Amino acid sequence: MFNAIHALELALKAALLTKRSDVWKTHNIGGFFSKLFMDEVGREDCRRINVILSKYNLPRYPGIASLDPDEVREDIKFIEHFIKVVVPSLL
Repeated sequence: MFNAIHALELALKAALLTKRSDVWKTHNIGGFFSKLFMDEVGREDCRRINVILSKYNLPRYPGIASLDPDEVREDIKFIEHFIKVVVPSLL
């Protein structure tokens, strides 16, 4: 899950670089991405991205909180689709 979240973060940054050349000093860039891509991506996907990015430390530091395996599967499925289908259309 950590690697999937990290891949999503990098994909979002690639898309952001098409509109801005800012340097981000945070892993949670979902709000910035949503602000610039809400029209192209949609409110629900932007919301989901922010929820997923908020879980960044959970798989990184096991023991903080346990992850629901079904939720992890659904998140990874969403991330895979987003990276393979949505992000290329934004670049």
